Amino acid sequence: MGRKTKYLHKKEQLNLTVTPETKERLQHIAVALNISRSELIEKWTTAWDELQSIGLLGESLACSGKQ
Repeated sequence: MGRKTKYLHKKEQLNLTVTPETKERLQHIAVALNISRSELIEKWTTAWDELQSIGLLGESLACSGKQ
């Protein structure tokens, strides 16, 4: 029996470069949620609009002067 997929499209590999601290933090969050780091990123991007992250990012950029 084949494995069921949660996504409409086949996943593609993505290589990211992050600091060791960020890598560790991603791992801690993923472990706490009992998911992989890849799944954590999938969930974060899916929830981006729902969490009003775009508005929060705009506020953050405005405060830091990086508009």
